[in-house]
Amino acid sequence: MTVRTTDFRNSLLAALPQSEIDVLEPQLRPVSLVLHQVLHERGNPVEDVYFIESGVVSLTADTGDVALVEVGMTGREGLVGTSAVLTEKALSIHRGLVQQPGTAHRIGAAAFRAAAESLPQFRRRCFCHVHLTMMQTAQSAACNARHELPQRLARWLLMSHDRAESDNLPMTQEFLSYMLGVRRAGVSVVTNTLQSAGIIRQSRGKLTILDRGKLEAEACSCYRLVEDSRLHLMS
Repeated sequence: MTVRTTDFRNSLLAALPQSEIDVLEPQLRPVSLVLHQVLHERGNPVEDVYFIESGVVSLTADTGDVALVEVGMTGREGLVGTSAVLTEKALSIHRGLVQQPGTAHRIGAAAFRAAAESLPQFRRRCFCHVHLTMMQTAQSAACNARHELPQRLARWLLMSHDRAESDNLPMTQEFLSYMLGVRRAGVSVVTNTLQSAGIIRQSRGKLTILDRGKLEAEACSCYRLVEDSRLHLMS
């Protein structure tokens, strides 16, 4: 029986056969993810790919004015730097912003592409994650266009909670408004309502999920659509 030399928390890496891990592991470098750190800037070359071990990274799109809005997020189910899967001249499509601090394994883009070309299981799982990212982005666009802020905010909190290490999320109303592309006053009204209902608790710089079931009842159907796709594609 082959024994793993590294226990990966990242689901994509953990699912690989040891023969492929033996090729990848010398190229991986452990790194810390600092709150609000920018891993990739939109329009810049993708020089590194990150496999998240803990924490959460938000993928945000430029709206052409002073604001960005989140169109997806990645935790330890996948990677940050999906465009590197598709082309050797990859430019970042989104800004990759650390939403919750944690750790990751970083690999240079050239080494990543070489591994994807030579390792079939690694390549297959990377393309599954590209599929998931595309699905998240499309569903976010539909959700932002069709659903009201309370539903959207509940969906976003659930997705963040799924990838968190605890019920306590490092979160401010200002950051929530930034991610959802809405005014802070609107976020304040919704979070105060959720707090009054005993679903969440707010404190300075932190938001705690108190009743997951009730939060799911508040969310739109987009949450379940994306989550079911994540479980199917990355299993």
